[in-house]
Order: sequence, then C-alpha cells, then structure tokens
Amino acid sequence: MKTVNLKLLIVWLAASYLLAAGTAYSEPTFMVESYMQWNELLYPPGPNESMVRPAFPAEWFQYVEHWGYYLKEGHPFPHNTVYNYSQLYVYEGNDPCYPQNNACLVMAWGEQNTPDVNYSAAWKFIYGEDPDLRDCTITLKVHPPQGMAFVSFGMTDTSNRTVSWSWNTPATIPYATGSQFTTITIDTKNIGLGTAAATPNADSFAANPNFDLSNVASFIINETWHNEPGVFPAPPPGGAGQFYWNAWDSYSVTKNTGGGPGPGEGGAARSKWYVKWSQPPVAMDPNAEPPTFIGWDELSDYNRPPNPIVADDWKCEDERPITDIHWWGSFLGWNQPHVPPLLPKAFHIGIWTNVPDPDPCNPMDFSHPGTLIWENYCDNWVWNFAGYDRDPRQQGPHEPNDDSCFQFTQLLSQDEWFYQEPNDPCNPSGARVYWLSIAAIYNPDDYSDPNFYPFGWKTRSHFFNDDAVRITNTFNPRDGTIWPPTPPKVGSIWLMGMGGPIWWPDPYTSWDMAFELTTNEPGPPEPPNADLNKDGIVNFLDFAIFADQWLTAGG
Repeated sequence: MKTVNLKLLIVWLAASYLLAAGTAYSEPTFMVESYMQWNELLYPPGPNESMVRPAFPAEWFQYVEHWGYYLKEGHPFPHNTVYNYSQLYVYEGNDPCYPQNNACLVMAWGEQNTPDVNYSAAWKFIYGEDPDLRDCTITLKVHPPQGMAFVSFGMTDTSNRTVSWSWNTPATIPYATGSQFTTITIDTKNIGLGTAAATPNADSFAANPNFDLSNVASFIINETWHNEPGVFPAPPPGGAGQFYWNAWDSYSVTKNTGGGPGPGEGGAARSKWYVKWSQPPVAMDPNAEPPTFIGWDELSDYNRPPNPIVADDWKCEDERPITDIHWWGSFLGWNQPHVPPLLPKAFHIGIWTNVPDPDPCNPMDFSHPGTLIWENYCDNWVWNFAGYDRDPRQQGPHEPNDDSCFQFTQLLSQDEWFYQEPNDPCNPSGARVYWLSIAAIYNPDDYSDPNFYPFGWKTRSHFFNDDAVRITNTFNPRDGTIWPPTPPKVGSIWLMGMGGPIWWPDPYTSWDMAFELTTNEPGPPEPPNADLNKDGIVNFLDFAIFADQWLTAGG
C-alpha cells in the first residue's frame, strides 16, 4: 500500500527547490539537547540554515527501496507498510503530569481504527552542504513507547546514496519506561563492520557500496509500528489524543578524539613527546565515547577584574625542559562539539615558585604561588573536542550534560621552553614544586558581543599536594605595577587570592585543575625490575621464572 497525496508531493518538490537554492549548516559536528536547540532546527530562521523536518513521501519511498537493493545483514524492511506524514514538535520538559522531564523532539502520527498493517513515519536532519563525517560518532537518545516494532537510521550523501541501520524493539532497544532513553551510537570509522558499527549492535544493515562518507548531505530517522486496531500508547510528551509516536532526547555528531588526543595532534605535531607531569580530567566512564568528565570550569581571565586567574601546583622531578603545554577547559554555556565563534585572542600561561602551607592544620593558611618566573603569550594554540562536563555541584536525576570540554595545546618554540631552576645542594633529589597559571585574554569589545562564551579551566578531583587557587592581586617590585601588568612582567609576586583554595562541597575536599606538561626529551631508562610475575614482591617465584627464561634462551 503506497499512496502519495498529490498536495504533499507538490510541497516536497517546492521544499527541494528551496533547499537546493541555499546552503545549510556546514559544521560537521553539533549537539542538540535543549528545547531552544531543537526549536532552532525545527523552525530555522531562513533557507540557509540547517533544519529538522518530516521526511517527504518520495524521500521515504526511496529509503525503503534502498533497503531492498542494498541489504547486507539482517531482515529486510517490513512489507505492507504505509507511510504517514508526521507532526513534529518540541516538548519543553518539566511537566509534572508526564514522567519524561527532558526537553525532546516528538514525532506523532496515525489515526484510530486504521487497518492492521505496518505504519512508518520519518524525519530528516538536513546538512545542506557536504560535511566530512569520517571517523565520527553519531549519537541518538531514543524513547520508543510500547508497540514500536523497530527504529532505523540512515545517512545519505550528496549523490543520493545511503547507508543505514535498524534495531528491533523491544528485543534490542527496550520500550521506554518513564524518563528512560536508549542511547544509540554509530561509529563511522567502523561502517565496514556493518551491524557492529552501532551500539547496541544493529539487527539489520544496508549500504550502497559507493556511499561517500566524506560528503554527507542528510540523515533520516524512521520508525515503524504494527497497528492493532483501537490500541494506542499513552499520549506523547506534551501532546494530547491518541497517536503513534516516538521521542528523541538528544542528537549529536562528534569527532572520535576519545578523552582528548595526545600531545602533538590537532595540527601541530611533535616527532616525539614524553610526559613530565600529567593530571588530565576524570571521566565518569573511561570507555564512553565521547566521555563525560566530572568537574566544572573555573573562570580564569587575564585582564577582566574581578575574575581571578587560576593556578595549580605540580612537581618538576628532572631537568628536561617543558616544550608543550596542554590543558582542558570549556566555554561557559556552550555545549557544541566545536568551539564557539568568538575565541580568546590568546592565553597567558605562567609558571610560579611555590610558597608552602605554613600551617597545614589551619584552614585559613594554604600554599600558593610565589613569584612569576616564566610566562608565555600563547596566540597559536590548537583545540580538540574532548567530551562533555558533568558539574558535581549541580546534581539531579535529569541534569543534562553541561558544557563541551576541549583540550587545548600550545607547542613552544625552543627559545620559549621552560627549564627547572638549577639544583639546590639542600635538595639532592632535584624535585621542585611549581605553580602553573592559565588565563584567557580577550579583546575589550568581546565581553559585550552576543557570541561571547567565557573560558573556564576544567577542575578535577584532587591529584597532588594542595588545592588549586585563585590569583586576584599581585605586585611587581621592579616598577610597582599590579596585576594584570601590561605587558606581563616576570617578577610579579602573589599578594592575594580572594576565595582561597578551590574546594567543594566543603573546605576539606580539594579540587585541582586538568593539565599536562610534556617534553621532547626522553627520561632516564627505568631500572630493571626483578618482580617478574608482577605480584608486588620479589621472591622465589620470580627466581623460578628467571631460571626458566634463562634455560629456554640457552637451549
């Protein structure tokens, strides 16, 4: 049963003309999860914007034909299926009468007393240009109500070739209960694996062999319901009446960077790098892609009082220079997997001497930076999307991910490298504690720009020595200048850090900052380890392993 309403076909042709006439959202990565973000896509301000809309009948019929021609694994698209042009709207969330409290996109369709056949509806996300989606992760959070038969997802390139996956419900994707969503991910670097490219593994996979992942034009999301006459699910979120429906909580495309690429990636490469000091952000689930980091972002602004400059202590244990600096942070209020349009013109990075805590038993005393001994004006830094934040200070069962988290990297020229101070005869180990400060530098007009999202440095659970601190006042004895000096001056002395150390939820729970310091010089070789069975002790069992290896090598 394939009937097409002539009026809908005319609408589809007109819309196709408008879409072809303009360009759309060219940024390959995005994140949609809030009421405002869904609405901006569903009701775009003009034909040049990306959009979410119902799939037109001709598009859906073409999608079904694709499944018939190019099925690689699993069951074919169900026969005797009727397409319903659907209603799309955005549910605002927080409705006490409905258990689904998150904002979400809802698609509702169908009528009562329809024949006992399969019914489908679909919506599309239109890029309109041709972003390169190689080595990306596509994430959908779906909320299928009881009665749904299966859900499918497809990508179409600029030559109208498609690759797609489908999941059966409730066998693979369970029916939703209350506010529960199922997260579906597609790892595009594994498309050749078919159903295994998806999590959960898809039940069916179809692919045009000439599909071009580097020129993707749109996504299509389809769902199919087998009707039992007179039986309808509960009303959809934010709606009334009896319809078939489904809901999507969030939708994103992110680059596969894991928890942030290692130093040297992102356009500025070193031939080799070695870690001198590392305290990266802490992921809730290290295996999640993209990860969610536990922590928040401390405002650190070089030249906008009263915002402080944030600093954290670290230990330098050898004389190898620091040649690369890496840190994690966010732009407050920004949750897309690419940076906002307005960025800091530079970052000021400083290294300070250490003033130890004079009385660890007195919470009013704390260690802090001493004198600024090295600084760098970083205006050629690079960024990589690392994941999302989860602010522990904002707890609740329905708290969405907070801001997007980025890893920033600054590669230093050889004349900018930081070298530890000469060894002190009273400190034969050579280890010294220093403080690292990182602060964004903006143009004065940036603060009033509507695209301004202030930089914040990522916190993490306590890692070393004392808490991270805020720097609010310094003094330079050479010329009497206070912070921030213009231009910045080595020799500035820490005077005050209003607010004291960074802690939460009480002064006894320390937080540090997320950063990593690397060098291009290898460290000394590790001494041989006689603990051959790695049980933490050296005993007869290790000798037995050694003897066996010696005899084997000698034979």
